[in-house]
Amino acid sequence: MDERHGEVNVSQRGTYRVIAAELTRRIKDGTYAAGSLLPSEPTLAKEFGVARNTIRSALGTLEAAGAVEALPGQGRRIAGEPDQGVESTTAYERVAAALRAGIQEGKFDAELPLPSEVRLMDEHGVSRNTVRRAYRLLQEEGTIVIRHGAGAFVAPTADDAAQQQRGGR
Repeated sequence: MDERHGEVNVSQRGTYRVIAAELTRRIKDGTYAAGSLLPSEPTLAKEFGVARNTIRSALGTLEAAGAVEALPGQGRRIAGEPDQGVESTTAYERVAAALRAGIQEGKFDAELPLPSEVRLMDEHGVSRNTVRRAYRLLQEEGTIVIRHGAGAFVAPTADDAAQQQRGGR
C-alpha cells in the first residue's frame, strides 16, 4: 500500500488508467454527455481490446472520481444534469425504441419473427438480458407478442384483426 495515497502501488502506465483517461477525455469533450449512459462493459472491452475486468477497473476509477455513477441493472451514467435534448435512457429502452421505430416504419413483416436476441446483442452491443428486457417492455405495451419457441412478432393491430375476421389476409 502506498501510505501517501491509500491505494495499491500500480504502474502509472496501467492499461486501466489509460482507458480511464480516454473515457475522461470523452466525457470532457462531450462525446459522452452528462446524464447519458456509457456504452456497456462488453462494448468497451471490445473497443479497447481488453478484458471486462480491465474495463471495470477503469470505470471504478471514474466512479471514485465522481465522473460516473453506477445504476444497478442499467449501466453507468455520466454524472451531472443532462443537457436539453440528451435523453437519459437505459440500454434496454434504447433497444426497445429502435425496434418500436422499425415497427412503426413498417420494416418488420408481421408474419416473420423480429430479429433474434443474438442479432440485437450484436447490433446494439448489449447483453442478452438487456434484449430480453427490451422485448418484455414492448410486450407489456402491446407492441409485440412473444410466441414461445417461435420468437417475437409484431402484435396484430385492430385493422389486422378485422381483416382476418372478414377472411382476408
